[in-house]
Amino acid sequence: MKTVATLVVLSIVGSANAGVSINNPFYCYSTDLIRPQVQMHATRTSYEAVRRTSVNPTVSSCTPSRFWFLSRHGGRFPHPPDLQDMFDFADSTIQEDIARNYDAGRTTLCRQDFEMIRDWRRDPNLTLESASLTTEAGRIGMRNIARRYQQFFPTILTETYDRQRFHFRHTRTMRTNTTIRAFASGLFGESESENVFFEDVPENDSFLRPIDFCPPFREEVANQHQQVAFENGPEFEEMMEEINRKLGFHGSNQLSVDTVLVMWEWCRFETATYFELSESEIGDPSAWCIPFSISHQSILEYYQDLGYYHFTGYGVRNQRLIQNLNCGLMQDLLTHLQSNSSADTTVRVFVTYSQMVQALMVTLGAFRDDINLNQHNFAQQTARHWKTSIMTPNAANFVVVRYDCADGDHDLVFLLNERPILVPGCDIQTGICKLSFILSRFQRFIGVNCEDLFCSSD
Repeated sequence: MKTVATLVVLSIVGSANAGVSINNPFYCYSTDLIRPQVQMHATRTSYEAVRRTSVNPTVSSCTPSRFWFLSRHGGRFPHPPDLQDMFDFADSTIQEDIARNYDAGRTTLCRQDFEMIRDWRRDPNLTLESASLTTEAGRIGMRNIARRYQQFFPTILTETYDRQRFHFRHTRTMRTNTTIRAFASGLFGESESENVFFEDVPENDSFLRPIDFCPPFREEVANQHQQVAFENGPEFEEMMEEINRKLGFHGSNQLSVDTVLVMWEWCRFETATYFELSESEIGDPSAWCIPFSISHQSILEYYQDLGYYHFTGYGVRNQRLIQNLNCGLMQDLLTHLQSNSSADTTVRVFVTYSQMVQALMVTLGAFRDDINLNQHNFAQQTARHWKTSIMTPNAANFVVVRYDCADGDHDLVFLLNERPILVPGCDIQTGICKLSFILSRFQRFIGVNCEDLFCSSD
């Protein structure tokens, strides 16, 4: 069995180079047999691209008895404004312009890459009506996640649905609805999952979407100056120059930042969608990943990470507010873990969004870096813990399993995306936490009125 410490290191280094990679203007994406950038697409990263490990259900010698699951929705189509920008880009003359540049010898594209860009067509089935909905790949991925957890913990995640044992809740959006239903069908099969009861979603859902109902939070994170400053900084500027040179755009004809970011949206969306459905270890290629070298992908990943770090991460000045946002979830988790009543549910499943999974990691103290991420320290943060590609890819899920021990102080195992994570204060070799330690450390959430606490700095 690999130790938690080893797994954490692998999860960080495996998604990016140990140092800042140097741009290769002649990099040929089509012939790259590794393509590490599939693991570097921030919150649009394919779940399967970063999972690549198996849960060890026997990490504790005690008996697994309770299962608590919080997930981000499965892979989705872009939101309406982003999808419209992508359509406008696809309908533009960008391919013809690149072809002219290639024919004139102004690009550094290899022949295979040029032909892929030239021949690319957007999926005719992709429409604005699809915006924000889960993709087929996203639903398949969630069913597979459920089946794997069931394989690991068959005595808890039974194949037969029992409302007294299972609790399901999602938010008001269709993408969380279809995600949780896909998870249920993975556990119970298509037919029996029709009988699953999903808790009613309240109008003001401070439980699974607290950031929408907390004005102080919005005020706290209104100014994303670190991300904007990085976009205007030297690394980003150099990246833009290199991308334009690769595609043959010079002088006044250079592509704008907005255009390049739309290219990257196509790259991320197609890569994640193809990867989930592909039998290849590196997934099927996307033409719009071609303009970006691996070093460019690192810069764009950091750009995204900066935004989340200063939104629902450790970069927010009022850390207590971020820690309190998930009061309802923490209270539910702690109540679930300390319950010994046979009348209580043994499996609790919730589906929400990436920001809430990130904020919960902050509450737990996981994935914290010694030095804050900022506009100036990209080169020093290549081995950072806060990587949204690893933390919150599509279908990111956080699981706590309780193992009942004879002495009554039960073992807890914390998993993120089927990898054990280390909660500060727990066993550094196994990742196991004692229930008594977790209850003591987070006792302020037990019995409190979360409607008062979730949006406060108390």
